Amino acid sequence: MTPTQLKDLFRSDVRDEASPPLWTDTEIFVYMDDAQKMFCREGGGIADSTSAICTMQVVAGDTYIDYDPRILKLRDLRRASDGRNVNILNFEDLGHPGWAQDDYGQSTSFGTGGVKFNTNPTAITGVVVGMDANKLRLVAPAVADDTLHAIVYRMPLEDITASSTAFEIDVQHHRHLMNWMKHLAHEKQDAETYDRGRSMEFRDKFLAYCDQAKAERERREHKYRTVVYGGL
Repeated sequence: MTPTQLKDLFRSDVRDEASPPLWTDTEIFVYMDDAQKMFCREGGGIADSTSAICTMQVVAGDTYIDYDPRILKLRDLRRASDGRNVNILNFEDLGHPGWAQDDYGQSTSFGTGGVKFNTNPTAITGVVVGMDANKLRLVAPAVADDTLHAIVYRMPLEDITASSTAFEIDVQHHRHLMNWMKHLAHEKQDAETYDRGRSMEFRDKFLAYCDQAKAERERREHKYRTVVYGGL
């Protein structure tokens, strides 16, 4: 389904047959754009490893890396120079002792006081999220130029407008965007459109669908493991 087809379906579904219509095309596309973005926020985002936002350039001496605000979650981060994993640490880890180990056996020590930032330039072994908006903090300054490749969950890359030809979320979710669109449409401050009760009803339907879609995605992505039990 294209955005234009969903716009026409929306008009048909709400029986917007007035002249002039109750909602303009511009308003409907704004509702549609917000619905796709809200679906991503509530559903966890769009899985991506190939878009430009998944590639982050690092210059020798850098201690911070720009982090695209459309990224909702970093799932994996690797150095392009050798393919090795880069540990992704939460800001909350700073205050807790311990260590993290990547899949090559390389460790980042938290020390007794939590993560310790090193002032000596090294290969990129870890980044901390949550310290500054839209930035990753390197555990130590980069010793050389490098590129980081990320696997992420993200927001849509482009806004939906009248000229848009496709959605970024999967086709099975397109029709369900109408519940959020109707939620916003019935919040329009006009005697013929405002209906608080219906607006909340459509909001709740949309959020329930987002929960269902997220659960289905997590089941699909879950890797089942065989557990081998030793003898007694």
